[in-house]
Amino acid sequence: MSAPTIVDFDVPGTLAALPRSNGELVFDAPWQGRLFGLVVQMCQAGMFSWDEFKKHLIDVIGESGIDDVCDPSVYYRQFGEAFCRLAVEKDFIAEAGLEERVRIESAKLAHDDHDHDHPHEH
Repeated sequence: MSAPTIVDFDVPGTLAALPRSNGELVFDAPWQGRLFGLVVQMCQAGMFSWDEFKKHLIDVIGESGIDDVCDPSVYYRQFGEAFCRLAVEKDFIAEAGLEERVRIESAKLAHDDHDHDHPHEH
């Protein structure tokens, strides 16, 4: 069995279709491309099948109520959630560890990780 290729990862017209513009993959931010590359690499390395990941992705998209997967900012948040669920399922990371990491990163994004009295509105 050969390693899956990009063609195996994309089924246009489905909920799990990758965001594209003029036939090219679209990423709004560097983290999106890195996340995609990580998932593809792990799949190609045999750590999980694309169908296992795709099931989680379809579930996340369905649960979100947002099916406009053409918007990379929406799609890759869903993609990330699907990967986190698969990582917990496969014991790549403990669920408690993932929840703690999410809490820490959320605090950083909200600038709640320091104590001072100036506003952060831009």
